[in-house]
Amino acid sequence: MKYFLLLIALILISGCGTKGSESYEAGVKLFQEKKYNECIPEFEKTISENQEFGEAYMFMGRAYNSMQKYDQSIDAYQKALGIFKQGKFNAGVKNLSDDKKIKQIEEVWLPYSQIQQKIQKGIPLTDIEIQKQEEIIKKLDPQ
Repeated sequence: MKYFLLLIALILISGCGTKGSESYEAGVKLFQEKKYNECIPEFEKTISENQEFGEAYMFMGRAYNSMQKYDQSIDAYQKALGIFKQGKFNAGVKNLSDDKKIKQIEEVWLPYSQIQQKIQKGIPLTDIEIQKQEEIIKKLDPQ
C-alpha cells in the first residue's frame, strides 16, 4: 500500500508542469501558424496564471510586432527582459535556449520594434538606425 501511494504521488508530481505551460504551448502553436490575433489571448492567459513567464511576454512581443503594433510589442519585450534579467526562465520551454533569450530581445526584436515604431510615426531614421535596421533584418527569427 505504501508503494502504491508513493507511485500515485510520483505520477501526480510528474504531471504538474510550470504554471501556464499549456496556454503558452497553445500560443506558440498559433504563433507558428501565423495566427497572431489568436495567440495573444493564450499568452495573456499564460501571464495571468504565471506573471513571471517571460517567454510568454517574449512571444507576445513578437506577435504584436508581426501585427505592426509596435507600442505593445516594445512593452511586452521590456517585460520579458525584466524577468529574464532576474535569471527567471521557465523550464521545459524549448523555443529558444535561455542564454539566447536576452540577447535576441536586446539585439534583434526590441530594436527592430523601436525602429519600426519610428517609421510608423513618420520620424526620420538616422544613418546609424538605417544601418542597424539592415543588420537586424539579417538576424530576425533565428529558429
